[in-house]
Amino acid sequence: FQQLKTSRKPGMLPLRKTTDQYGVLPPPAVPPPNATITPESRTTNEACIERLQQLQLQPFPKIYPTTKPPGDRGSKIDIQTNVFGIEIMKRSDIFQYSVSIKTDLTSSKEVVFTKKGKEDFVVRERHEKCCSILMHAFDRYSEFFRTNENTLIYDGQSMMYSTCDLFQESSDGETKTKLLPINGDDTNHDDLKSLPFIKLEVHATKNPPVKFSQEDIGRRSSDSRIDSIHGAYHHILDLALNQSCIRDFTRCMVFENGKIFFVNPLKEGFSRDDFVDVGDGKRMMPGIKKTVQFIEGPYGRGQSNPSVVIDGMKVAFHKEQPLNEKIQEIISKSFNDCISDFERERCVAVIKGLDCYTTHAKRIRHLTIEGIHHEGARKSRFQLKDGGASTVAEYFRDHYRIELRYPNANLVVCKERGNLNFYPMELVFISPNQRVKISQQTSAQSQKTTKESAVLPDVRQRIIMTGKIAAQISSDSKYLNEFGLSVCDEPLMVSGRILPPVKLEGRTPANTLLIKDNKWRLGQYARPAQAPKVWAMYAVGLPSSRFTPTLLSKFGDEFSAMCRSKGILMPALGDIDLVLAQDIEKKLSVAADAGCTFVYIITDDAITNLHQKYKALESLHSMVIQDMKMSKAYSVVSQGKKLTLENIVNKTNMKLGGNNYIFTDSKKYLDDILVIGVGISQPPPGNKFILEGKGLLNPMVIGFAHNGKEKQEFSGDFVLSPAGQDTLVAAEEVVKQSISGYQKWHNGQCPKRIIMYRSGVSEGSQGNVIAYELPLIRSTIDSFSKKIQLVYIAVSKDHSYRFFKSDLNSKSNTAILKGQQSSVTGSRSAMLATGAPKAWDLNIAPGIIVDSVITNPACSQFFLNSHITLQGSAKTPLYTVLSDDTHASMASLEELTYNLCHLHQIVGLPTSLPTPLYVANEYAKRGRNLWNEAYSRNPVPRGTGSESELLQELSNAINYKAYGSFLDQRVNA
Repeated sequence: FQQLKTSRKPGMLPLRKTTDQYGVLPPPAVPPPNATITPESRTTNEACIERLQQLQLQPFPKIYPTTKPPGDRGSKIDIQTNVFGIEIMKRSDIFQYSVSIKTDLTSSKEVVFTKKGKEDFVVRERHEKCCSILMHAFDRYSEFFRTNENTLIYDGQSMMYSTCDLFQESSDGETKTKLLPINGDDTNHDDLKSLPFIKLEVHATKNPPVKFSQEDIGRRSSDSRIDSIHGAYHHILDLALNQSCIRDFTRCMVFENGKIFFVNPLKEGFSRDDFVDVGDGKRMMPGIKKTVQFIEGPYGRGQSNPSVVIDGMKVAFHKEQPLNEKIQEIISKSFNDCISDFERERCVAVIKGLDCYTTHAKRIRHLTIEGIHHEGARKSRFQLKDGGASTVAEYFRDHYRIELRYPNANLVVCKERGNLNFYPMELVFISPNQRVKISQQTSAQSQKTTKESAVLPDVRQRIIMTGKIAAQISSDSKYLNEFGLSVCDEPLMVSGRILPPVKLEGRTPANTLLIKDNKWRLGQYARPAQAPKVWAMYAVGLPSSRFTPTLLSKFGDEFSAMCRSKGILMPALGDIDLVLAQDIEKKLSVAADAGCTFVYIITDDAITNLHQKYKALESLHSMVIQDMKMSKAYSVVSQGKKLTLENIVNKTNMKLGGNNYIFTDSKKYLDDILVIGVGISQPPPGNKFILEGKGLLNPMVIGFAHNGKEKQEFSGDFVLSPAGQDTLVAAEEVVKQSISGYQKWHNGQCPKRIIMYRSGVSEGSQGNVIAYELPLIRSTIDSFSKKIQLVYIAVSKDHSYRFFKSDLNSKSNTAILKGQQSSVTGSRSAMLATGAPKAWDLNIAPGIIVDSVITNPACSQFFLNSHITLQGSAKTPLYTVLSDDTHASMASLEELTYNLCHLHQIVGLPTSLPTPLYVANEYAKRGRNLWNEAYSRNPVPRGTGSESELLQELSNAINYKAYGSFLDQRVNA
């Protein structure tokens, strides 16, 4: 760095000097105690409710805005859905009962079969036993259950519905409880045979009977007053559709949220390619996910009809196999001796928490895997009850007459009834029907299972129809007929619309970008960024990395040339070097001290722990750091991949504050409009409660982006917010910063209208968002100007709806006639090998709108498929309008949203989400990285005061607002 300046650039915040070498700020002082909120007392809206009370604001009524007529722009197109209509042919009164099943193993130990479980094996085991007991009771106590005239619906655990009042002869003041003793030997479950007295209790709940008919459901399920919607209809219909699978537990596996899998998929009609091995002792299994939805139906606005949405899926399960075979699959080699510490750590990550069983004691004993011991059975010794000692190998030889085949292999540590025991792996078997958790997958494994689960539309349709028949969700179902339900055999076909293509501009309006098949290439940028005066490029690797100085120099030359061709006049490199991973932080610090404002880093693919540190150092030094994998750089210089290089430079221009292109806004949609996207990063699965249990903060990260500087340019920041909340108290700060950002570039003027796109709003939390979050937003807006109008749109991809081309089957047949393999019968790996039709050929095109028939009749909704599907089946976002002061038409909201999906800037493709929301999600991810890096150095206690206030102070210590210089450029591009 001899030619680099050694003085730090002006405007440096003094706050930075309080950080350590990693850029981690110490936590601010805990604010004084306020209204204490403990995890036990917190609800999913507690933070917003507390804030409303502080501001003396009342919640808004939980009412949807007035519904709008469907849009009318674009040409009509038929779309196949996965929505099946439900007809209710009987009128019934439905009575609800709670069920308790328990038994006494000893005088001091009671087993509750209806107790809720978390792990798959526990849930399934309890479900099987509960069903065996209750189904026997239906026959044994048919007079009480009125079996001959009654229809009973059971959830497999603690809830039951009946079309008859089981306690009709009881007086009003009498306790409506019935104890029904069961002899376990009379049931059909082997594990219950030794239990002579099982207590089955049926309790009448305090809920009044539900009037169940087509008319009642239509009236009580489509009210714009959210609190008037009767949630029992969802639950009753869902359980009715589940009955065949719940009761036939030897054939079916029923899990949470409507997920159903099958013990023997081949017998149910699935293809052998639907359950392929994916390594580590794991196998993909086909299944379905169903949800009950109330939709407009084919007769349009003002109607409400029940339906079931069925989606097909493939999910990874652990195979039932000996544990030593699973370990061999994980480490990719056979073993007779102890495995290395590294291999042991890798294996434990995959198997910890799994249920397993042994049979050496002439009975099945279930255990939970806790870890792998460092010693084998031949060396590991333990104390016997008689005071002597024995090795594990000797013990099994003497007590069970088992001569171990692999006595030198590691022992597995298992938990049984609270105690830790050690077993030879060869005697332990993985229990069946356990889904693979995220924590049990390596990054490579996760990518592999994701690819296998990303099935093409024709495969998905086949899985849906096969699963629907296997689950007996059909017009000839015994249980549905008894209940008076009929499910359509074929899914709904709806009339959608396809919007006209969006026009894009480069440097000038005359510089229109050529769009072909919804893809485009960029020429000169609309606004090239100002090149950094001093910049550097480093290749970061290990001693074994094969990236040479020659390759790095060549990449630097090609990168600089591409920048100049796009209008970014990059000067000569200030420094270019190969750097070992352990030295890069010091190298970046030296670069920053020398006045460097942009560093391009190429990191060896094997190094996975530096990206988070790069981002912390980027904020600390206000020095833009762009990072890429070494394999990508190698493909550019050795294989001449110009498109990859072009996308890299597209990103560079955005990071440095430029803009690549805009869409032609001929209708002036964005004039005087502030568009805000709000994205959420939840705490990683599994560690939220662990950290809260230790009294440590573990917040949500709320990312946001807005167009305060330019109409079609989005930058933003992130804030921290209490975890586990449906509503965001941080919405106040988001709106405040966004309006202030707009005023900064508009001479202090306020926008006339604000459009917010918010992710993370489930259907069940929409009423809470309207009641508790919108008043905070409205109050913040009013503090700037009461004339500003608000449109608030919840955006979700967390639903089961799928859309297919109406002629999808004919396209698959055409592929077969041309000699290609149809994707219908093949796994993903097989399809790639045989040149089957591509995802973008079989999926619906960008610009497809559906805003009637399958939408919620209580509110204004539209589905917009804006993107090209490159893998699997299209997942079309659902947009729900929760507030609209402007009374905008559906057509204008749909068209604006579609236009905003064309501003990604990095690749020449539309995105599945509007750019402000897409960028907000990226800021949320960036905020999570910066929080993790700061937290790893200095965990923050929860404190006893207001968590929201503490998190706001912490936000101001690590977000971009703290550093200022990055607020108006999309540094996280």
